[in-house]
Amino acid sequence: MQLKEVLDRTHIVSIPTKTNFRGVQKREIALIEGDENWGEFSPFLEYEAKEAAQWLKSAIESAVTPFQGNGIDFIPVNATLPAVPIEQVGEVLSWFPGCNTVKIKVGANEDLQRIREVFRINAGAQIRLDANGLWSVAEAKSFLENLNKEFGSSLDYVEQPCQTLAENKKLKNEISFPLKIAIDENLRKVRQVGQGRNLNEILEVADLLIIKVAPLGGISACLELIEKVDIPVVVSSALESSVGISAGVALAAQLQIKSEPPLPFGLGTVALLEGDVVTNPLLPIDGKIKVEKIDIDINQLNKYSVSDSRKKWWHQRIIDIYSLGSL
Repeated sequence: MQLKEVLDRTHIVSIPTKTNFRGVQKREIALIEGDENWGEFSPFLEYEAKEAAQWLKSAIESAVTPFQGNGIDFIPVNATLPAVPIEQVGEVLSWFPGCNTVKIKVGANEDLQRIREVFRINAGAQIRLDANGLWSVAEAKSFLENLNKEFGSSLDYVEQPCQTLAENKKLKNEISFPLKIAIDENLRKVRQVGQGRNLNEILEVADLLIIKVAPLGGISACLELIEKVDIPVVVSSALESSVGISAGVALAAQLQIKSEPPLPFGLGTVALLEGDVVTNPLLPIDGKIKVEKIDIDINQLNKYSVSDSRKKWWHQRIIDIYSLGSL
């Protein structure tokens, strides 16, 4: 799609979140209307044009590509628990009915208390921890050692415990129990990650890879990367509407064919938004979300529409990305 066509077909919305998700209380999203499908362009507001370019590439790919479910009806998903007050944990978990695996954001206050509350509510839960690189090696080691003593094998994996690959490698070498590390930010933010040495360095540390469609440049780019690795991948979201999640679902449906039983994917996060822009929101039911093409709800599109000044800001953002010549 050429720049003028993208701008003409872009609808900007702002959807409130149910919680303060890493400081985000309103999710601003650009939706691109294609002939075959819709695409979502929703890099976080602080991302510069160079980083946001991958998100736009993904959105355009989705807009021009028909949705493919590959004959899969449902995919399993985990619950996602932000760093909410302890008394709100039960409410948040109720938004993810049937999800026995819970991804818990850590690196904030009361992390251990929040984890204990999850197990109080669901003693048989499997947990995934996501630190977003906020821990030092010493902090991660201390926390995880204590957690292992208290809850043992209930920890599925820890996602991006420390900021750098070197720190995560050091943690893996020093921890006293078999710890699975999932890599997210180190995968997304290294240039040409699918090439040679960079990917090999990541695979020396990672037991799993977190694959997010938009930040990696679209489904095709994700499949190309996944073909180069032989470790499990967990397709996850970047707090998108059902439009963006549908791209993750399409990718997950392709992976589910190859994986028996499939890992729960991190694609249930529409449950963290106050609303949506489709008639068939991709929300968790019985621990799964449905694999289906989304249908835009024009009334909701209008309801969450933004001011002219915000539309102008997003249009300029798209123009700036096109000026890089990377699409």
